[in-house]
Amino acid sequence: MSFMRPRSLPIRPSRKDTVWPVGSRLYVNCASDENRGVGLTATADDGSVHVMSLTDGIEVEVRAWRPRGAAGTRYCVSACAEGVSGWLASGALRATRVAAPPAERQPAPPLAPQAAHGRRFGEGR
Repeated sequence: MSFMRPRSLPIRPSRKDTVWPVGSRLYVNCASDENRGVGLTATADDGSVHVMSLTDGIEVEVRAWRPRGAAGTRYCVSACAEGVSGWLASGALRATRVAAPPAERQPAPPLAPQAAHGRRFGEGR
C-alpha cells in the first residue's frame, strides 16, 4: 500500500499585489486621500495593538512580509525618519516618493454600424 503526500499549494500574493523584497526602501502611498494618511498597525510587548498614521510620501524600509491570499499581502516596515515600525497593506506602498498621476482614460471606440438588412442581433426574422 502506498501513501501519497497531500498536495499543498503555495500561498501566493494576489495578482494585483506587487511583491517588495525585504530591505527595499519604499514610500507610503495614500495619494487618494493625502490628508488622512495610512494606518500602521503595531503590537506592543504587552500585546496591545496600536494604530499610527503615516502620511503620503514617508520613506519606509521593508523588514518582513506576510502573504494573506485574497486579503492581500502585508509588509512589516520601519519608518526611517519617524523611528516607528508596524504592518502596512501592500497597496499602501510605492517605489517613488511622488505618486504617479492617474492614467487618462481613452474614449471608447465608436460602435460598428448596423447590418444592411435592418435587423439587430437577436431579433426574430
